[in-house]
Amino acid sequence: PLHPTLSTLSTLTAPQNLQAIWQTVLISAGAALVAGLVGVPMAVAVERTDLRGGPALGALLAVPLAIPSYLLAFAFRAAFDDRIGLLSFVSTVVGDVDSAGGIALVLGVSLLPLVVLRLRATLSSIDGALEEAARTAGAGPLRALLDVTVPLCVPSVVSSLVLVFAASAAAFGVPMLLGLAADEPVVVVTTRITVALQSGSATAINDALGLSVALALVSGAAFVIPTFIAGIVVVTGKAARPTRLRLGALRTPVSFAMWVVVVVLVVVPLAALVLQGLTLHAGGGLAFDNVGLHHVFDVLARHEVQTAARTSAVLAAVAAVVIVVVAVVVVVARRRSGRWLRPVCVGVGRLVELSYALPGTVVAVALILTFAAELRLIVVERVTFVLALGGTTVLLLLAYVVKEAALGFRAVDEALDQLHPSLEEAARLAGAGPIRAFVDASLPLLRPHLVAAAVAVALPCFTELTMSVLLQAPGTSTLGVVLFSLYEYGNPQEAMALAAVLVVVALLGQGLILRLRRTGVG
Repeated sequence: PLHPTLSTLSTLTAPQNLQAIWQTVLISAGAALVAGLVGVPMAVAVERTDLRGGPALGALLAVPLAIPSYLLAFAFRAAFDDRIGLLSFVSTVVGDVDSAGGIALVLGVSLLPLVVLRLRATLSSIDGALEEAARTAGAGPLRALLDVTVPLCVPSVVSSLVLVFAASAAAFGVPMLLGLAADEPVVVVTTRITVALQSGSATAINDALGLSVALALVSGAAFVIPTFIAGIVVVTGKAARPTRLRLGALRTPVSFAMWVVVVVLVVVPLAALVLQGLTLHAGGGLAFDNVGLHHVFDVLARHEVQTAARTSAVLAAVAAVVIVVVAVVVVVARRRSGRWLRPVCVGVGRLVELSYALPGTVVAVALILTFAAELRLIVVERVTFVLALGGTTVLLLLAYVVKEAALGFRAVDEALDQLHPSLEEAARLAGAGPIRAFVDASLPLLRPHLVAAAVAVALPCFTELTMSVLLQAPGTSTLGVVLFSLYEYGNPQEAMALAAVLVVVALLGQGLILRLRRTGVG
């Protein structure tokens, strides 16, 4: 047999795999270009100028973060549909959405918040005294912004674009929906891995393993590079917030242009998805008598949809509870344990962050390899424990826990940052032990944040697609898988209605998270 490194190289150099890698690089670079060209000016305008409706614009730019990318793909397909017509005129310029360019556009919009939120955080952390010094030296407001602030933001922009590139390379739902339906199918690494695993041949499985290794390396690099870049430039904490740049006569046209871009990229596709889900007859246009909830009721009444919804809800709820409970134990132990236990908890936190950085396809392949055969533990040659998770729903649950654990850990960590140690110290002085002090003094104040963390974990699990396609147990399906099956082999109109329902659920869930966090620790 070949050495593992040589075997992986020979796999990656196979013609069909090289084509998938090349398509992945082009699409990921295109998504990063879209996110950069739109996100950087938007972040600067919202954070540092007197743009009209800046806060509302910033909120709209964060909306794609709440919606799974494959649902945005459904939204853009509805917007480009001639029968809806909201963005059909754009297709004459940019071409069909079922193409490599369409995939890059959807992924770029989906990952736009990574650029906007990261750059806005950087801009808000830069000491305003730096620009004031430039102003004192004779520079105008715009010159001070371009010469002082923008160079300090370059590391943040580069690191966020690296994350966009890696996340686009790891995407599965968008390339599956828009790529495989193209006139000339666009096959990327993730869809190539999935097709290879589903074929079951030894050669195809080797291809899937080699491509998974390459994808994991790309994600690992994206996990390390932003940290390295962040250490290059140190941005001081803000001593004074810089004054906003006044646009003057340009305020209205610049504001109008910014709002048009955001409405076209975010609002219109989601509106088109809802309208197509409510359209009764595909060829009837948007006439008043052609709009209703008929397809919504029909798709929600389907037995396979109801079964999948129950499965997804149970898996999401169990994963959320497990993650939050483990996160509380590990984070509290890391903060308040002795020197022996603290390094273990820190290591667990690092592993959790790494698992979140890995693509869902890689996590699924790793679990398939680990549990492909039964794991046996023989005790004293008489008692045998057998662990057989392959082909079971438990394996999918394990995948959800591994992939989304970082969300729970991060939320618990941020909530504990807001608690003053004096609360538990007072309980300890009153005679309570460490556990009792945490349960009585801190836990009641943390409860809204823990519920918010559970909802934040449950939402992506409820609509998850990538790992579900590879790990779902025979005879069971999740909502994401049923949605794709319904669109490809069933009733596309009802599939659009189900996609619209999932978008509404995702947005309501994010609203609930924000409300819970506002009512939590002060």
